[in-house]
Amino acid sequence: MGSASYHREATQKALVDLFADATGLPLVLYELHNGQPQSIYTDRALGNFEPHCKLMHTFRGGRERCEADQCARALDAFTSQQEQSGLCHAGLYNEAVPIKVGNKMRAVLLCGETRLEGQQQQALEKHEQVVADLALNATQAAQLRQRLLDITPLDPARLNLLKTTLVKLLRYFYDVVDKEEMLRHTVERVSHEIQIRLQAVVAEAENLTMDLSTLSADEAVEQSHQLLRTTLALSTVVQSLNLGDALEDYRFEKRSIAGLLIEAVQLYEGEAARRGISLSVSLEPHHRPPPMLPLSVSHMQYALNNLVHNAVKYSFRGTAERPRYVKITGRPAGSHYHLTVENYGIGLLPEEIAQGLLFQDGYQGKLSAGEYRTGSGKGLNFVKRVIDRHHGRIDVSSVPVSDPEQPYRKPHVNRFTISLPYEQVKRA
Repeated sequence: MGSASYHREATQKALVDLFADATGLPLVLYELHNGQPQSIYTDRALGNFEPHCKLMHTFRGGRERCEADQCARALDAFTSQQEQSGLCHAGLYNEAVPIKVGNKMRAVLLCGETRLEGQQQQALEKHEQVVADLALNATQAAQLRQRLLDITPLDPARLNLLKTTLVKLLRYFYDVVDKEEMLRHTVERVSHEIQIRLQAVVAEAENLTMDLSTLSADEAVEQSHQLLRTTLALSTVVQSLNLGDALEDYRFEKRSIAGLLIEAVQLYEGEAARRGISLSVSLEPHHRPPPMLPLSVSHMQYALNNLVHNAVKYSFRGTAERPRYVKITGRPAGSHYHLTVENYGIGLLPEEIAQGLLFQDGYQGKLSAGEYRTGSGKGLNFVKRVIDRHHGRIDVSSVPVSDPEQPYRKPHVNRFTISLPYEQVKRA
């Protein structure tokens, strides 16, 4: 669960507690998830349920019947978007009240279970039905009946006042949630742009560092000034935001994987060209539109950028017989789509692959040492976390290629293959 989702649920429970303490009513808040009502309640709110209800929960099947009855009332309110009032299956009055912001249903508040003045006869009729449904013996039936009669009836006007106040406060809460959601989307879009530009700055800085010995003084000064201007512009944007935890939540939408790959390639094709690396993308099937996958776009874009950048940065020195390349291929594979980023690269040791060391935070490959390449060892760790959150997987292979000119540091055919599902697993 992301930080934002956790804090939202904690706030909802705090509100339920506050409402329960202030009103003395048993309250349950329902939200709709995957078409089914999901309850949000607390021990303090449940503590307000009548002794009648608590006794019923001790009987076999009693708790299950109560919960099923409550869920059914909540679902009716979600479906009709109208308030559902009346006696529950055990004879107590409750109200299932829709919480709407604008025309959008956000939740249902179930308030009650109580007795209202003038409803004793109807309550006793429901009681008789419950006795039969639960197959209670005479002692159990008498105990339950007495608990029902012991309930102090509530004035309908007071219940209506409490309900109206609670609904108003919950609408304020969901209005704040909606505005926060809009802000988070805005921050994600801006952050996406920042990440892309930041990666470009890093690429320019690496190129300048590696190519400095071959540049004239004027060329070096011009590239340095350009890098400084780009960095200052990026710094201005970053300083205007406080991203905090805003990007922790993953929101999935059907998007073309091709678009994200093209953006990643465009970001590093200049660097690849300067190093003499051919950079290509080929997606199957060729006769159809690019595959649409459920993606958290900003996260997946950054992950693909990392994979392409690593393939370019750690490309092995080329020869006439072995030109440098980075090849990205995609193909359908059952319920998943496979993407492979391949290059002639610095070798990866078998134990680094088998033990998953490459994806540890801060880890840098042993064979990359001395190759004068910068890096923090965090990129592949981020990639792995993104793929995991997409319910996919990432596989790595590294096969050495014979090269007489480099007997101790042979190039390897490196392949990073990610497998992404066509449908995301729905969380309970």
